[in-house]
Amino acid sequence: MKKIKKEIIDLIIQEYQEGKSLRFIVRKYKIGIGTTHKYTKQEGIVRKHNIIEKVQSKDERLIGVYIGLWMGDGTQYPDKGYTIKICGNKLDLRLNEFIQQTIYNLFGKTSRIYKVSNTNQAWVIFKSKFIYDFVYNYITQLYKQKTYTVQLKCGVEKYSDDFLEGYLLGLALSDGYLKNKFYFNVTSKKLSINMIDILIRFGYTPRAYILKREKYGWKDLHMVRLISSETRNLNEFLDEILKRLSCAYTFKELKYENIEMGTA
Repeated sequence: MKKIKKEIIDLIIQEYQEGKSLRFIVRKYKIGIGTTHKYTKQEGIVRKHNIIEKVQSKDERLIGVYIGLWMGDGTQYPDKGYTIKICGNKLDLRLNEFIQQTIYNLFGKTSRIYKVSNTNQAWVIFKSKFIYDFVYNYITQLYKQKTYTVQLKCGVEKYSDDFLEGYLLGLALSDGYLKNKFYFNVTSKKLSINMIDILIRFGYTPRAYILKREKYGWKDLHMVRLISSETRNLNEFLDEILKRLSCAYTFKELKYENIEMGTA
């Protein structure tokens, strides 16, 4: 059996205690399942199942970020473990790390990245009944029609500026496009109205359009857009929100890492 360095063994034990699966550890450290069992089943090692029963932080901005990310790219299932996924791209290393850190800072919940074979798809994935239920304090949707019907539970006037800042950031990172102009395109009409109302709340003048796609058998696309000058202001605003969240990256550095690296 290949000898493993002590520092690697310590990392294996630490990750196992934090709730990482044996399969995750085997893949990460490229070691056999038998070796992994040997070190994780030592007497005295206690595994933390990372069961969440309350939020770790009451920061409204942080809550808003999670709700926005989940509305844009999230999905969840009431299966045995209450599985939650935030879908993304395996090449978006900074954004995936930001999402995982958001989940940990808000809930104290560890998550893992699942990379879909032969594609660029990846999921930030974890299980928690508490977090599964948590989003329904803030969102509403028709049963099994999240993509087409999801929206905030109340009108934006009911939420704090801090929450809406985070929510705006989460939506922009998931379903937004920000280059010369800002675009937000979704199939949920009510979610597009949420975006319009938030932008107006923060002093912008969004324009709304509908791309009719019924003849193709698709849902209509509800589009929200800002002019170039307001897009520049929004970019600065999103960068400031990230600073308030102690993030080291700008919005574009998180959102467009692939393009910067020439991998898009």
